[in-house]
Amino acid sequence: METDVAIVGGGPTGLLLANLLGARGVRTLIVDKREVPQSTSMAIGITPPSLEIMKSLGLDLVFRGAGLPVRHAEVYEERTRVGRLDFADLDSDYPFFLSIPQARTIELLQGNLAKFPVVTLQGGLTFTDLHQDGDADAVQATLRDPAGNTVKLRSRYLIGADGHKSAVRNAAGLNVREKTYPQRFVMADFTDDSGLGEEARLFFNSEASVESFPLPGGYRRWIVQVDGLSHGEPAEYLVRKVRQLAGFDLGKEPARFVSAFGAKRMLVNSYYAGRVLLAGDAAHVMSSIGGQGMNTGFADAEMLAEILPRILKEPARVDSCLAAYDRIRRRAFDVAATRAEFGMWLGTRRGRIASWCRKQFIKNVLFSDLMKNRLAPHFAMLTIPHRNLSQLPPGWLAG
Repeated sequence: METDVAIVGGGPTGLLLANLLGARGVRTLIVDKREVPQSTSMAIGITPPSLEIMKSLGLDLVFRGAGLPVRHAEVYEERTRVGRLDFADLDSDYPFFLSIPQARTIELLQGNLAKFPVVTLQGGLTFTDLHQDGDADAVQATLRDPAGNTVKLRSRYLIGADGHKSAVRNAAGLNVREKTYPQRFVMADFTDDSGLGEEARLFFNSEASVESFPLPGGYRRWIVQVDGLSHGEPAEYLVRKVRQLAGFDLGKEPARFVSAFGAKRMLVNSYYAGRVLLAGDAAHVMSSIGGQGMNTGFADAEMLAEILPRILKEPARVDSCLAAYDRIRRRAFDVAATRAEFGMWLGTRRGRIASWCRKQFIKNVLFSDLMKNRLAPHFAMLTIPHRNLSQLPPGWLAG
């Protein structure tokens, strides 16, 4: 197989990049080891900057129709309300945080590929290795099909969008700096009979934190901090803790989706090696608190879709363009990851003293007259540097 741009990984970042390249007429092949789309949904939030990217594809209204806009969130400490976060006054065409399951995001992005004859999606192919010669103008990847046969793929550029365990990253010889956090969580989606409607709610307590977000179709996601010990079945533990710490009974029907997970911060030492480039979780991972990880990957995809057509036409600009990609996306990640780390640290402090201090900080600092109008843009990722191409200075790729 031969193409101009090959993308390994059919998750949200890879699929968005394929759409953006297709819209620019770039011959693109996206390969994924799955033969059917993933059905689980870790990420559920799309921020306004990401919807601005979707608008260039005519998908912003499609996503808006499929998702559920979260316009405010209530914050509690020990069952006492300490603040309300409102997105209604955001300086954006999308004054909300869009709740939509990751599986649905994948479905919409994958379906949109049919608009672009230059884009091909091939499932059931597992990436195993790559070879690139510094004097050659292409990368050769080795893939394996479901029958175990070897498939060769030649492309002018190869994009690794294959997740935090990226085989492309490893094959390209790129290393990562990684920090694992001690916090662990359980999440589950239940039929929503909470009465909270479209409101998100955060419950901080001296024992553990509980987060709750509405989902389309009458479901709600609940996330509970775990103390690291074994407590039996994750869903049973979550139901028990939500009842104890937030006062909601979830045990009437079984959960639709359950997952136990940890948190870490990871960043690759370089976003590229020769003609191999990384995007999304293959390049970086951050705490899921705040829902910034997938959206940071979307911004990676948008920038790559701007860079790749240029360097395909003007090979002499490769070095400057790839250096700009590494520099700009690294800066955006650092800010987003640091915010996610602080948010997780603040929300997971345990003990009565920590609870009292958190309550005073949230009530008297975060929701003070000086700060409260800055909170919504902060959590909506509108204050991330270089959040998308619209925020880059003119001529950022000049030279």
